[in-house]
Amino acid sequence: MRVVFLHIPKTAGQSVHAALEAAFEPSVICPARVNDQLRPMSIAELNRYQVFSGHFDWCLLDCLKGPSYRFTILRDPMERILSFYFFLRKQGEALSPQERAKPQHTGMRAAAEMSPDEYFLAGPPHLRNFLNDHYDNFYTYYFAGRTYRGRTGLIGLQNRGLISRTQLMDMARANLAELDRVFTVDEMPAVFQTIRDLAMPGRSVPEREFRNNVNDGLPVASRVQRLRELGASDETMACIASWCEMDNELYALYRQRVGSPAA
Repeated sequence: MRVVFLHIPKTAGQSVHAALEAAFEPSVICPARVNDQLRPMSIAELNRYQVFSGHFDWCLLDCLKGPSYRFTILRDPMERILSFYFFLRKQGEALSPQERAKPQHTGMRAAAEMSPDEYFLAGPPHLRNFLNDHYDNFYTYYFAGRTYRGRTGLIGLQNRGLISRTQLMDMARANLAELDRVFTVDEMPAVFQTIRDLAMPGRSVPEREFRNNVNDGLPVASRVQRLRELGASDETMACIASWCEMDNELYALYRQRVGSPAA
């Protein structure tokens, strides 16, 4: 049984990865954590591993043979976006000016140095592309297109009237239904128990809670207030809200199942 964890940024993925490392021998865990590390691997090489955990295009793992347990974790869309933004801002502020100037830190630099209005509404094309792909209804486009750049691949079809909002949502829901389990961040004990159930013989996941870095003690209302204090305009808040519209529907579909027998 292969285990595939599709890690969406800011959804407790580091804690889940740590649990998987405890549950499986290092030799069976794919070392790739992002697409650029996964793409150079041949199909034969990928199939030597049992566990995959990272920010992956789902479609890159279609070549895996045999049965697998595939899962992901969702979080309140507004909370995820604001958490992602403040995470990048904090990381950028902690860098020295020399480190912040490096190309690989462009996103952190933008979050740290730009005002919220500049960051969310303006900025250079490469920043707009990043925000569109990672913030704009990410759940919907990722699961509909099965790739991190799902929006880039699908927005043109939408703009030409070749795919409707309803069809896009139906695609996302249908693909999500193909996963063995879609958790929410409110179900972390169930996530860890599932990993214990899948663990290799002789391996165990500690009963203690793994570090959950999705929460920094700030509820979404506090993050909104903090963003406002940094100068976010009504236009910025409306933009962020529009980036959550379709994702809110998907999230509600799974959030309402939390605690139900069907879950």
